[in-house]
Amino acid sequence: MKLKRIHKNELDEPWPSRQQILCIGGANLDRKIMIKGTFQLHTSNPSSTRQQSCGGVARNVAENLGRLSQQAILLTAVGDDAEGEFIVEQSRHYMKVVPMQVKGEPSTGVYTALLDERGELIVATAEMEIYDQIRPSVIFENTPLIASSRLVLLDTNFSMNVIASTIRLCHEHRIPLVVSSVSASKMRRLPRNLNGVGWLVCNQVEAESYLGIELQDDQQMLDATRIFHQLGVQNVILIRGADSVLFASQDGSHGQIFRHPVQEVMDVTGADDAFIAGMIYGIIQGYPMEQVCQFGISCVALTIQTDRTVSETISLNNLHSMFKELYGIHAQNFVFFKGGYFKEKDT
Repeated sequence: MKLKRIHKNELDEPWPSRQQILCIGGANLDRKIMIKGTFQLHTSNPSSTRQQSCGGVARNVAENLGRLSQQAILLTAVGDDAEGEFIVEQSRHYMKVVPMQVKGEPSTGVYTALLDERGELIVATAEMEIYDQIRPSVIFENTPLIASSRLVLLDTNFSMNVIASTIRLCHEHRIPLVVSSVSASKMRRLPRNLNGVGWLVCNQVEAESYLGIELQDDQQMLDATRIFHQLGVQNVILIRGADSVLFASQDGSHGQIFRHPVQEVMDVTGADDAFIAGMIYGIIQGYPMEQVCQFGISCVALTIQTDRTVSETISLNNLHSMFKELYGIHAQNFVFFKGGYFKEKDT
């Protein structure tokens, strides 16, 4: 597939070089089913089917970024079907969609989530065969798009060869790369050479799956981040459920941020995608790791108080307002100097 020229608007005005954030990965249809009452195995459960929406880690992150006034591009694979058309049509308001060429006639990916009455996930199914059709050659065809990006977000929906090729390209072109795990099984698709990964975002179960070890306490979690550092990751962010976020950098700095409870949790679907979008915003704005994670948590708080995978309340003003509400201060830019962070002088 020939690389399409990306335009900023209908006037054929190109986007400035290195301004766009490129999201590479999944775009699929989300279907949510909420169980009424207590969930029971091996029998029928009363339920209500919610309206379908667009999903996929990379696509959700791109929409969140678009709502945060960032220039986002989505490089993904969709089928030549009604679901694929729906995703492209709904996504174009927040991002540019660049479809990859897929051999054969695979169907667009579909994600179905079964939720309890509190909106917590019980189980999910994922029909994602379309991503198995993507080959490394398709990634190399899009090298100009990758090389001209300000930052790349990569999820693990593709094969290990495709993931490894993307990491290598970003490393060669010195493009900041954020890698998001999708699940424990897909986390194992990451190669053992992670040089070029600027930020790795995963949860405890996914880290255990990749490393093949059990993480039982904070010290073991911190030890796990050091293993990732040895494999080449510069910054590791471990999401510890609804409780806290642990971050650790190769320079030795690390910390744990506890999440503030929100008034009402309606639906946790899309929370991790919102976290990644919030932290990417923090990264490109030059905030230190602690505030990068706090922006991620603030974005999650906006998301889980709605029943949408990507909340319509996401905006720059609302993100900063939530940041102040949760942490009691305005976000401030800092510079790193000799092992410490210092507030920049007001201008």
